Amino acid sequence: MRQRRCIGLVFAVALLLAMPRPGRAYIEAPFTLGRICNESTNILVMRIESVDRQKNLIVYRKVRDLKGTHPGEVIRHNIARAGFNPREWQNVMAWAEVGKTAVFFHNGGAGEVCIDHYWYQAYAGEWWSMSHAEPFLLRSFCGRPSRLITSVQAMLAGQEVVVPCMVDGDKNALHLRTARLQRLRASLKLVEYDTKRDFAGWGVEEFSPLVGLPGFTHQAPLANVGPSAIGIAAGDFDGDGKSDFCLYGPTRLSLLHNESGSPADASPGLDGGARGASWADFDGDGRADLLLATPTGPRLFSYDGKAFADLSSRLPTQGYWNLTAAAWIDYDGDKRPDILLADGFAGLRLYRNVTGEPVAGVKRMGPWFYAGPFDNSESKGFDAVYPPEKGVDLKAKYTGKNNEPVTWQEGTKFVDGQVNDLLIFKPECNENAAVYLYRRIECGAATELPVSLGSDDTLTVWLNGEKVLAQNEYRGCAPDQALLTLKLRPGGNDLLLKVCQGAGGWGFYFAAKEPTALPPLFADVSDHAGLGADGAGGRLGGDRLAVADVNGDGRPDVLYSGGTGLLLLNTGKGFAAAADSGIRFRAGGVTPLWGDYDGDKRVDLFVPQAGGCRLFRNEGGGRFRDVTASAGDLGRDIGRATSAVGIDLDRNGRPGLMVGCLRGPNRYFRNNGNGTFTDASESLGLLTRIFNTQALATVDVNHDGTPDLVLNNEGQDSAVLLGDPARLGPPTAAR
Repeated sequence: MRQRRCIGLVFAVALLLAMPRPGRAYIEAPFTLGRICNESTNILVMRIESVDRQKNLIVYRKVRDLKGTHPGEVIRHNIARAGFNPREWQNVMAWAEVGKTAVFFHNGGAGEVCIDHYWYQAYAGEWWSMSHAEPFLLRSFCGRPSRLITSVQAMLAGQEVVVPCMVDGDKNALHLRTARLQRLRASLKLVEYDTKRDFAGWGVEEFSPLVGLPGFTHQAPLANVGPSAIGIAAGDFDGDGKSDFCLYGPTRLSLLHNESGSPADASPGLDGGARGASWADFDGDGRADLLLATPTGPRLFSYDGKAFADLSSRLPTQGYWNLTAAAWIDYDGDKRPDILLADGFAGLRLYRNVTGEPVAGVKRMGPWFYAGPFDNSESKGFDAVYPPEKGVDLKAKYTGKNNEPVTWQEGTKFVDGQVNDLLIFKPECNENAAVYLYRRIECGAATELPVSLGSDDTLTVWLNGEKVLAQNEYRGCAPDQALLTLKLRPGGNDLLLKVCQGAGGWGFYFAAKEPTALPPLFADVSDHAGLGADGAGGRLGGDRLAVADVNGDGRPDVLYSGGTGLLLLNTGKGFAAAADSGIRFRAGGVTPLWGDYDGDKRVDLFVPQAGGCRLFRNEGGGRFRDVTASAGDLGRDIGRATSAVGIDLDRNGRPGLMVGCLRGPNRYFRNNGNGTFTDASESLGLLTRIFNTQALATVDVNHDGTPDLVLNNEGQDSAVLLGDPARLGPPTAAR
């Protein structure tokens, strides 16, 4: 056995041996995923930024580091026509599309890349060069990068996971990706490949059949967010109509993209965890944005259709942060979500949404794009009207010089404030040629922006379709060859340049003469609204915020889980503590739930509590009455209750209560419709399992119209339970 292992290692390349030149052999010896992680100095998540299918080039951008720190943000891979068989590079290029994610394991000189159900090997340089595919690494992991990310994160945190793999044996089946699938245990401690020891089952179903829990058919593990899990926040960040969800705790969070009936990792790139999370579309783009309360301050992430952007720097700042909760609330009724934060030292903070209000100055300087080359023989390009002058369409295709196909490409190496080289085409196309350069400039209000321009050779400039400069000169490129003041309109502005080339050097220069700092998105109105350190709730130090219109005046109110619970009523001018609200509970580590349990169109309040939960009936006018004693089984001692969600497991049209519990089984209380609840936990099999649940949410994960249950569990894997359509389908007539 030892001799065979040594022979296998002769063929091992990439991660195990930093070879000075590309190896010409597959990884023959089977590796565990733990061994790959251990022997990689860098593990990072990458997202495709651009693809050149003519040259087989892929440009990635780093999303985040999982292990070590990869230098630089842009990673370029030259796939070429590498491999021992054409299908190897063809498989990679068939997969490659802008926005797709890959996981890169490397040691600085050589590495392995995991893409969807495939691997390839690459060696370092200005362009990492693919040497060949690594189909035999499918024995280590066979699946989507999103699942691999979650597994690697857990392993690096010292946990053991189960990962999908292909069976070792038939090498041709591995090449063709037809080998049988199995599940193997993996951790940083499992470094020797031993399927007898690590085998966890056949197939790679993320959902396994669930027996003994009526109402649910299958279950799947989700990421473990640490020993102090807190909550779940659901929202549709990509605008596809399907709820995605974020599981969070103080040391880690897991953002899961609800796609193809299976949750996939889609982390925004945050290191650490959060104490609060909430979703809302604050900028009106149809996609929910993620607000987080972290120990170092609020974080705001927006998804642009391809990747998450961190907008946190555009939030108000303060000297020291101790955030414990976060929520969205349209407190002023302008249809734009505002931000409410709970801070242990600064009280409740309210940030008004100002994104729709005019702000003078440049909001965003878009990236440069270029299209070329076009013909400039006999210097005709300066006067010629090529298609981009008639209107910029970044998806358009043209015929250029020497009948070369021309499309718009992003100028990832173009930098403002320096001369940018345009000798980027084939040698025969770098003389007597013309190129167009385009960028979009976003402004909050009408703005005059002085700019410096230069070119080698001629320069023509259009702003919003109007020609504003024409210099028919053959020269070397330098700053200040043209000084313009661009009169920008509110919203988007289209800037188009044409640079014609004779021979020799070819380039352009652009620099804005004034800084283009991005305007704030929110304004701090805490004191004005009666909040802050000296305002309502300023000294309570609570850990949950629950928003609802409790008095029916059309304005959202707030329950702050500090002290014995503080109800803040929205007066239209600010917030005031409700006098004698009738709400009293033990705050700390529990998540109250608003819901109309009795069908009177007023939101009532359920509060999980250790020893006995509490139910408060809404009496109107901001006053509540504790009706726990008359609510049947609801007040019985069920242990350490932490959270709850409304779900109609009986299909009677009335939401029951699923209650999450620590160190004891979760519970379900059936809504009897007469103000009472019955503990139906035993009939649902809940008493046979302990999940250690800190938070619950209902999300239709597999898009079958039936609510599924997501559990954020403490100290163990979280889980999603698929609802049974036969049990949780459309409700029958209310009894």
